[in-house]
Order: sequence, then C-alpha cells, then structure tokens
Amino acid sequence: MKDTGSTITFERLALALAGDYESVYVINNDDDSYQEYAGSAGDSCLKVLSSGSDFYADTIKNCRAMVYREDQDKFLEAFTKKNVYEALSHGKSFTLSYRLVIDGKPVHYFLKTIRGTGADNKFIIIGVQNVNEQVLRTAASNAEKETYHHIANALASRYEAIYYIDAETNAYVQYLASSEYARLGTAKKGTDFFADIITDAEKCIYHEDRERLLFELSKEQLLKSLSLSGSISLIYRQHFGDKVKYLNLHAVNPKNNPNVIVIGVSDIDAQIRRTHSIEKKNEDFSEIIKALTQRYEVIYHVNIETNEYAEYCASPKYAQIKVGESGTDFFGDTQRNMVEDIYPEDLYMMSHAMEKETFLSSLRETGTNTLNYRLMLDGRPQYVTLFAVRPKEDSTHVIIAVANVDAAMRREIEYKKAIGSAMDIATRDALTGVKNKYAYVQSEIALDNEINAGTAPHFALAVADINGLKNINDSLGHDAGDEYIRSACRMICSIFKHSPVYRIGGDEFAVLLQGSDYKERDVLMAVVESAVADNKENGLVTIAVGLSEYQPGIDMKVQDVFKRADRKMYECKNVLRQKGS
Repeated sequence: MKDTGSTITFERLALALAGDYESVYVINNDDDSYQEYAGSAGDSCLKVLSSGSDFYADTIKNCRAMVYREDQDKFLEAFTKKNVYEALSHGKSFTLSYRLVIDGKPVHYFLKTIRGTGADNKFIIIGVQNVNEQVLRTAASNAEKETYHHIANALASRYEAIYYIDAETNAYVQYLASSEYARLGTAKKGTDFFADIITDAEKCIYHEDRERLLFELSKEQLLKSLSLSGSISLIYRQHFGDKVKYLNLHAVNPKNNPNVIVIGVSDIDAQIRRTHSIEKKNEDFSEIIKALTQRYEVIYHVNIETNEYAEYCASPKYAQIKVGESGTDFFGDTQRNMVEDIYPEDLYMMSHAMEKETFLSSLRETGTNTLNYRLMLDGRPQYVTLFAVRPKEDSTHVIIAVANVDAAMRREIEYKKAIGSAMDIATRDALTGVKNKYAYVQSEIALDNEINAGTAPHFALAVADINGLKNINDSLGHDAGDEYIRSACRMICSIFKHSPVYRIGGDEFAVLLQGSDYKERDVLMAVVESAVADNKENGLVTIAVGLSEYQPGIDMKVQDVFKRADRKMYECKNVLRQKGS
C-alpha cells in the first residue's frame, strides 16, 4: 500500500469499525492494493499479516482455498468490487456471513466493510470476525425451543387452549386442541398477550363477564394474584358462533421459570349447565333440597335478614362437623366453628370470605358465590367447594351447598405438576439431570438485560471441561463415556453446591456463581484443585476449570465473562496435560 502520509493505528481502525475483529483489511481505492492487519497483544498498533497489489483478484483465489465449499459460490457472487462500492456509495456498510474451513471443519465468520473516515477516506476497511460460537448457540437454543413446543402441544390435549406468556416482554404462544376454539381466529403467536386479550374479549367474551375477566387478566392484577397463591382459576362465558359456553381459565407460574405464565382454558359448559338446570327446574324449595342432596354433602338454607338457618346433611362425615341442625346466627356460628373445621392454611381466606357483608357483596355481583377450600375430615385436609345462590333475585334466603371435590382437585394438582414438569424437561440435560444449554442461554439473556439496565448482581462464571473423555469413548465405549460425564457432573455439583450447573456441550459445563458460592469462590477453586489431584491419584475423572468474575463497567455482556473463564480453563487444561492428567 502506498504511503498516504498518515499512520493507520489500531485505535483509528477500531473507531472506524466499532467492533472486535480477528483481522482487518485496509484497501486503497486508487489501485486496490491492500494490507491485512491483526491486533498485537499489549501493543496499541496493528501488526501487518499480509499485503498485495490486487485485493479483489486475491480474494477470488483465497475463496477457493479457504471458504467452505457450500458457501463459495454465494461468497463470490456477493463479495464483488461492484457490490461493495454500491453499498458504500449509499452510505451503508457491506456485510456478509460465511464459513471458513479451519482445521478441516467449517467455522462461521462475519465480514463487515466500511469506508475510512477523515484522513483515511480513500480507504475501504474490512473487519473479519469469528462468530461460530454465537451461531451454534443460537441453533442449539432454537432446537431446545422446538422440543418445548412439542411438549406444550402434547399438554394441550387436556385443554381447549394453552397460552405460554413471557411475563417480561408480554410475547406469547397459543396452543389449540379444540377445532371449535380455533375457529375464533386468534393468532397462534403474538407480541402482547395483555393487549390482545382486550381485543379478543370484545369479540368473544360474554358481555356480563367481560369487565371482571379483563380486570383479573390485566397484567398487574394477574401477577399480583399469582404472587399470592401461585395459581388462579376463573369461570366465565364465551361466544362460539351463536352459542355461549362456560369455560374455566387456570393460570400458573411454573416453579422452574417465574418469568413465565401458563394459562389453560378448559370447557366446563356441561358441568355448569347441569347445576343451572337443577336451579331452574325446581321452583319449590323442598324439591331443590331433595335434588341437591344427591350432589352435595351438606346444604344450608339461610335467612339473610335474620341469620336463621337450617342444615341438611347427606353425608355422615359432614354431620360430624359441629354445626347444629338449625340455628339463629349462621354467620356467627360459621366464624366460631371454622377454627376447628377449616384447614389452617385456608382459615384466613375463609374467615374473610364468610363475613356477612363480604359474602352478600360477592353474591350481589354475580348472583352466585363459589369458594374452594379445605376441611379437616377423617383426620386429613380434603378439598371442598361451597356454592351459594339466591333462588330468586328478591329472595330473603340463600342456599349454600358444600360438595366434596377432593379427588377432582387432587387430579388438578397433578395436572399443574405435569405442566411444571414439562417446563422442566425443556431445560434439563437428559444425561446428567442438571440444566442444559437452553437453560444457560435463558440465564445469559436475563443477566445481559440486568447488565444493560445497570442492575446486575455480583456473579462469576466457572467453565469446566472433562479431561480424557475421547479416550474413554474410544477404549471403553460410549456407555462408559456417559458414566464418565455423570461422574464429572457429580464432582462439579458437589463442590458448587449453591450454584446452578449447566451442561453446555458434550464434555463442557458452566457454573453461575452468586451469593455464598460467589463469596467463597477462591476457596471453592482450591477445593476443585484438591479434588482433581485426589482423583488423578486414584485413577478417577479429572476436570479443568477456569473462573472469572463479572467486572461492572468493563463487561458489556455475560459472554465477556465467559470468554475469560474459558481461556483460564484452557490454561488449566494445558497445565494438567503437562503434569500428565
């Protein structure tokens, strides 16, 4: 390259490229001569690697020799002098993704071309960056997501629809099991569940239930309810063409991912209409009682003006509860008796719900009142449902019926666990049981967001690699290799007891240290060194481990911390190799 009278320094090129590149090419627009530079460790200037008199001609020759065969035609078609100049003439940068053959394997690279600035405006500057790790990590993450989608679709068979909602971004995926439900035309994916539910409610939700449902499903109220109990259940009506159906909406926070909300919608129309049918067909109170005793364990007929009541028991179990066959103060007797009868965890909720004013207020809103709680029966807590209704709008009486729903509720609890387990399957490594690469990527994204927001906690990353796995696989077979991996995983988990461990590759693990493990990181690394020495002496599995701490203001993303830890791990591996591990 001809002397321009100015020195091209590493700092000037870094400013022009605004990135971190393995190599940089500077091309003279006048004659296409060029020089290739690379950063020199500990030096602020660039080191010249190569040069030539015709960059574009040399590129064609080098492409055939270095670019991965499947990418060569695409590379040569895109990377021409004409295309580069056309992009730069419009004030744009020219970029290209492709693969180079490194050590016989295709490796992903990214190329960016910009025009020099200031004194260097006669030059074109090209930066080449190795992006193989990011590309492979994204591909692995997408594969894990696809696995989760299969799981969610399988679970959808129990529900008419399942919604998987990201509580941070509001983005969601909808899984449909019912063709009738699908005919509503709601999207299978969306960017804002809470905005879309408002639009869908106007079209689909029965007008008398719309306001209540929108309030309960507003983001603020839904997160508040889930934070208190972990799940909520709502019954409402929805239009299906010219029909109106009762549906039950059940929302949960999966234990393994608190930033996710899962909502299942099931059809309970037949069940609700059976109850309504009983109410409508039996105008005479005695016939209502007779019919309801076939369904409910105990029924109360309460005068809401005088508080007098009568009790009708269909089950001997409930006759043992200390409430008389009749009385003059239903609400007072209920408050006194529930201390013995109600399961302690449900006592506060029921005490408030069965205060007379609270009870009647709920009854006035919908005409019915339903409460789910647990009674102590046969020496153990059993789930029951209390259903209250006024026979007529102006009636001075209410009918309160209690049904034992223990078996149904416990099945529902098992279904909740199944949903949580399905979420867990998608983030667990099948071989070792620790978190997998998809889970690591999710944790990395969450920490990156905190770093960008300036709220990231103190943390460190340990990267561990198993020594000698290939030899085990080659000499003893893959079953022995799998056990070798599990042994290494147990070793890592036993040392970093309070930190999440991720298997991010065949023989590679990552550990995210926070809290007590972060504070004791130096001690833990000493424990690792001792354990490796003992295992080496006894012919057991050994690992190489590198650890690096997050440096606020210096590290812009988790990957910066990972790279340092990974480098230290390889340094450790070299030391162990020299010692014969």
